[in-house]
Amino acid sequence: MNNTSSTMAPIHRLVQLTNALRAPAAGLTHFTPTPTTITATTAQLTARTPAALLTRNLASAASSSPPPQKPITNKDRAFYPYSIDIQSRWADNDQYGHMNNAHYYALFDTIINTFLIQETGLDPHDQNQGNAIGVVAESGCQYYSSVSFPDMIEARLAVIKLGRSSVVYQVGIFKKVATSSDDTTTTASTGANRITRSRASSSAVGVFSRAATAVSGPVLTAEEVKKEFPASQLVGDVAATGHFCHVFVDKVSRRPVPIPAKIRTGLELLQVVP
Repeated sequence: MNNTSSTMAPIHRLVQLTNALRAPAAGLTHFTPTPTTITATTAQLTARTPAALLTRNLASAASSSPPPQKPITNKDRAFYPYSIDIQSRWADNDQYGHMNNAHYYALFDTIINTFLIQETGLDPHDQNQGNAIGVVAESGCQYYSSVSFPDMIEARLAVIKLGRSSVVYQVGIFKKVATSSDDTTTTASTGANRITRSRASSSAVGVFSRAATAVSGPVLTAEEVKKEFPASQLVGDVAATGHFCHVFVDKVSRRPVPIPAKIRTGLELLQVVP
């Protein structure tokens, strides 16, 4: 019996030691992390840093934002708040069969003075309107495509700079396109009367439209431009663009004078952001 007891004692002590080691392990509040746990924890901490949040937010915004829209330029009809139609003439064609470059400057003069006479009350023959007259200080033209008789010409006008005594116009010359089924009409209120003008029809009377880059109103989105301008007016068939600078001077001394108030009020309607 003594031999048996002395033999079992070490085994008994080993069992007790094992049980003692297992008992506190069940209540441990910490653990030895595995490599997978370390990687996951590191990723969570990194994701909470400002740089990581910024990168994630930018990536999310880029994936959800719409594609960039093509900006409106002076080669687009939507750039110009005012337009008139001008019939090309037989004599406009040169020996190469298209409108000679010099005639484009006559178109510039035509639309600018049509606007000043029809919309600002300018009367070049009225000697009682004051001594201020507009003289041309600078002009230029860039050509993109040809027009020729008997094309109908669509001339468009904007003001890109308005100073104390000078104004810089931007002019766009377009080949008039045929009326499409998508074209609509625009209705303008004039007191108690309502006048409806077809935007695509030929007219010697100037027509206003809200320019996409107008300073006086909100900038239009691409979808709003499509609603504002019929399909036939969004075709990129620009023939030429140009600038034209008027300086108002005293007709006797030829010294610069302020732009007359009535004319300035009209020019402000044409101001756009170039």
